[in-house]
Amino acid sequence: MSNQKNKIQKKLAAKNAATATPAAPAVNIPRLPGVSVIIPMYNSQRYIQSCVGSVLNQTFRDFEIICVDDGSTDDTVKIVTEMAKKDPRVKLVRHAKNSGAASEPRNTGIRMSRGKYIGFLDSDDMYTPTALAELVEIGEKWQADVVHTEQVYFPENQVIDVTPQTKFTTFSKEKGGFCKEPMLETDNLAKRVQMFYQGRFFGWVHNKIYRRDYIMEKNLHFDNLLTSEDIVFYFKVVCTAPRIVRVPNIIYIYRHNPNSITRKMVSIEASLHALTHLMIEGSKVLDDFMKQFEFFVKNPGYRQLPIDYIIQQHLIWTQRFYDKYTPAQLDGLVRKELNKYCGEFVPFFAYIYSAIHSYRQRLINYDKEVRELKAKLPAAK
Repeated sequence: MSNQKNKIQKKLAAKNAATATPAAPAVNIPRLPGVSVIIPMYNSQRYIQSCVGSVLNQTFRDFEIICVDDGSTDDTVKIVTEMAKKDPRVKLVRHAKNSGAASEPRNTGIRMSRGKYIGFLDSDDMYTPTALAELVEIGEKWQADVVHTEQVYFPENQVIDVTPQTKFTTFSKEKGGFCKEPMLETDNLAKRVQMFYQGRFFGWVHNKIYRRDYIMEKNLHFDNLLTSEDIVFYFKVVCTAPRIVRVPNIIYIYRHNPNSITRKMVSIEASLHALTHLMIEGSKVLDDFMKQFEFFVKNPGYRQLPIDYIIQQHLIWTQRFYDKYTPAQLDGLVRKELNKYCGEFVPFFAYIYSAIHSYRQRLINYDKEVRELKAKLPAAK
């Protein structure tokens, strides 16, 4: 009986083996990196090696570096190509022609990214050696969508070639008291918008990391603006990120590159074009974004705050033209620039544009006179 039972079991086993689905071959699924560091580049040959090197030298090793070249004509691509040969974590993407701003290279980097977090590093800047380790640890501990640092290191005496002996000072464009330990920022949209308007949420994108899933879920990208595209991008982050964690860590080295787009105005025409473009196109981008939110539709006062902020900032920058020239001298340039946007109403808007700066200059002069008069008054006993 037992022999018969064994025979039956053997037949069943053979039948099962014959009809069994063959095991699928083992598939090597590449492990996703912890951080994707996106570096937009344009004619950055002097800075790019130390910039990329500052990522390669991180104590946190689980990263990819996405270098997006925006049509460089110098040796930038050659330098990065050599670095990529030595370390496969360095990836090079090339745009066929220069787009004129950092928006498109950053967007390309976002599309290519695979990391859990995204970091943006400008090609003339650097990370401190423990930057990614510090930010990722906080991001994981707090389950943050954004880890927001408030200050950067700035080389003293505007040194470009940073060495271990370089002395640094801290620098920030944010206003208000800085945090002393990690803190979860308010999720109240009204308070966040007020903080942005007051300069507490300054829109640098590079001294932060972002959870990639959040960026993709909200379909966030950089708009095609000639300058300050990062401020507009970060306003969108302020409005949509569920968990923003503010930290006191200083992890970013901001080098003063005199040839960068934001610091070198090649001509008054180019400067006026970039600043006017941002005021007109940037305010439209912000308004189009805010109209999607019931909060802004029902609270038009808050809808005006970010637009006011960005226009006021750029009016201050364009004021320098009116410090050097009269409205009459600038009239032709202003009309030519506004003609791209205002059609037959150019004369009216050209007058408004110049009048704003003339009145602003009067206030500046009055304030100076008041201070000088106060200085002459005898001190009160």
